[in-house]
Amino acid sequence: MVSIASTFIEMLHHVFPQQANPAGTLYGGWMMNWIVTAGNLAALRLTKRPLLLASLEDLFFLQPVRIGDVVTVRAVVEYVGNTSLEVEAVVFCKTFNEEERLCTRARMSFVSIDVQGKPVPIEQRIEPANDNERKIHRYAREIREWRLARIAQRKQRLLDTNLEDAGQMSLRVHRLVFPEDAIYGNLMYGGNLLLMLDEIMAIMAMKFAKGTIVTASLDALDFYHPIYVGNVLILATSLNYAGRSSMEIGVKVMAEDPINHVVYHTCTAYATCVKVDTNGRPSPLTPFIPVTDVGKRRWAEAGQRKQHRMQRLNELETQGPKGFCL
Repeated sequence: MVSIASTFIEMLHHVFPQQANPAGTLYGGWMMNWIVTAGNLAALRLTKRPLLLASLEDLFFLQPVRIGDVVTVRAVVEYVGNTSLEVEAVVFCKTFNEEERLCTRARMSFVSIDVQGKPVPIEQRIEPANDNERKIHRYAREIREWRLARIAQRKQRLLDTNLEDAGQMSLRVHRLVFPEDAIYGNLMYGGNLLLMLDEIMAIMAMKFAKGTIVTASLDALDFYHPIYVGNVLILATSLNYAGRSSMEIGVKVMAEDPINHVVYHTCTAYATCVKVDTNGRPSPLTPFIPVTDVGKRRWAEAGQRKQHRMQRLNELETQGPKGFCL
């Protein structure tokens, strides 16, 4: 048995110009990649086995991170199930001698796997060391139960490879998965996929906004199937909703095995992007009115997700800036 505190890991990053977006702030895909890497390492210290990213949720970009900032990513394992773990990460940034400030937070789950990528039981368990850790442990278990209910239709979603409802504003990109995209054998690393997703969603947002955009949040992302080296990724993105300065961009990811002629729906993600001016302040968008049945349905669903997103952000703010006990 191990405590939550004993799984703590901290990673430092210096933000370089090549990691910035056109607004001069850290590209969201790099932040997602760093968060997944820290979470993976925290979980790996406990399992001593390879891990696959199973989900990413409650990811909010709270403060801009600029070139030259020092970014500190802290992660802990909060709950262990049969083959999966719950991990929370909080990210702070600072410039030179300034006080560090909370800039991002997220939750993840990982699955312990063997060399073939099949789930295997985790022997270690979390034993909360004090009342605060017991509170964190209970909350992580609740998050896990909500997720299991959310992905109850996982097998049906896995086979949903329909791309006909592209929408009014849409973009489709194909990418080949190379060995450099993997971390364990021929399994694609989730952090690298997030780099791709944030890029294509940003392109879609910029095409509509006709200006500079930044990523503000990423809704719950659940993986239905692993992605392998040699697969052809089909990234289908569309504009679902536009408000005064923010918009929701959705992307559906399929992985095609070109040799065996099999296609799987691997995940779907929804990002909130904000148009900004030269000073980094929110800038008005051109009004968007859906005219097709598909567009109207997506607009309504995006509105519901926006309400849930704001509710979750308010709940997280009541937990305090550190997120966990460390």
